[in-house]
Formats: sequence, C-alpha cells, structure tokens
Amino acid sequence: MKTKLSCLTALAALTAALCVSPVAIQAAQPPSSLNIVPTITNLAVVNGQIVGSGIATATIRGRVFTSAFANVPVNISVASNQTNTTCPVLNLTLGPINLDLLGLVVQTSPICLDITATAGGGLLGNLLCNISGLLNQGLPLSQILGGLSAGDLNTLLTSIRQILNGALGNLLSAVLTGITAGAAPGECAILNLSLGPLNLTLLGLNVTLDNCSGGPVTVTITAHHGALLGNLLCSLTNQGLNLGTLLGDILGALGGPL
Repeated sequence: MKTKLSCLTALAALTAALCVSPVAIQAAQPPSSLNIVPTITNLAVVNGQIVGSGIATATIRGRVFTSAFANVPVNISVASNQTNTTCPVLNLTLGPINLDLLGLVVQTSPICLDITATAGGGLLGNLLCNISGLLNQGLPLSQILGGLSAGDLNTLLTSIRQILNGALGNLLSAVLTGITAGAAPGECAILNLSLGPLNLTLLGLNVTLDNCSGGPVTVTITAHHGALLGNLLCSLTNQGLNLGTLLGDILGALGGPL
C-alpha cells in the first residue's frame, strides 16, 4: 500500500511533547511545539499594492522562537474565463513566501485562490462583488483601493487575511513527495511537499486553491546545519533517505532531550 506522509504534519511532529525526564524526581520539561505553516499577521496597502507580513513559530521547552517574513505581495484581479458578469470571480494571489526557522528554510510556490462571492451575500459579499465589477471594467486595483472608505478597506484587508490564513492552514495536509540530498554548502536534506488543487469554503465563500497554474501548491523545506531544527533533521536524514521511516525517526528523536 502506498505510504502517504503528511508533510507539515510530519514536521509538526518536530513539535511533539518533550516532557520525558531521565530522572524520576526531575520536573517535566515545558512542552514544545512547531508551527512551520506561515501565518499572515498583517496586511497593508503600500503605494497601491497590498503586502503581507507574518511569522512561523517554534516553542522549544517553553522558549519561543519566531521567524518573520514581510513585503509578500498580495494581488487581486479578475479570474480568467468569466461567465458571471454580475459578480465576476476574483483571483487572490499570494507569495511566494520564504522564511528560515531554526535551520529549516521554508519556500512556498505562489498560492492562488479563486473566490466566488455573491451579491447580496452580506457586507463582504457585496464588497467583493463591487471590487470585481470595477476590476472587470478595467479600473486598476490601486485606484479601487484608494477609493474605499476606511471601514471598507479595513473589512477587505481583515477578510483577505482570514481567507489567506484559512488556506495556508491546509498546508498541514500537504503530502511528502520526496526527500533529496542538499546540494549547496550547509544543506543536508530537501523535503518536497505538495497540496491540491483544493475546493474550500472560507468565510462562507467558495474558494479554489492552486499554484496559479492549475497545479498543486508546493512547499520546499531545506534543512541547514548550524541551528537546532536544521541540525536535528540533518542528523536524521544523514542516516538514510527512507520515506517510510523518517516520521518515526523524527518522533523518536524528539522523545528525548534536544
């Protein structure tokens, strides 16, 4: 039977509880966790362009480590091959995202969301339909954003952030498709992961997720020597690139002291 390994579930295993003490009377260690999935914490309009910033985090025995990313472009356009002229489908594009969390370098492909809104579907539905209609008429996004009230702009940015984070959360279900040896200096292993395309419901909207070319979103995680999690993954993959045992090896390694 073909073995499927959940990528960022496997790496969330890099986060398993490290609470076993070799001395019975010693207090349990604080729990550890890893959220390698990027989280958008803020969206802003800069010179007519929406840009996103966010973090990935690791908590190792109670100590929090954060990797930030910033100035990731977010674009809104009208999706191609429109059939609905009343409320055209919007295409929301994010990325790529690049970050380094304790020696794990995470790189995503571009992420695209086709969003189907409905006129009369509440404040957000009406707002998205108005924007898609103006885009369909040829108005540039920068002009549309500049014409929004402060309240509508805040609603738009907050909703987009929630939609993006809802989509990014699905990366936990990405499938590990292969592991290769690193080629550049300091690299020891490269994990290749794939997700989608997917049909989602986010904030009551029908959303299609892909890599902007109709294919799966890809995530590449490269382990580098010199930092905690990179060293750990390097030590495991240096023992062999066996997909069937890697998850168990990670869990076993994190069951003891780092």
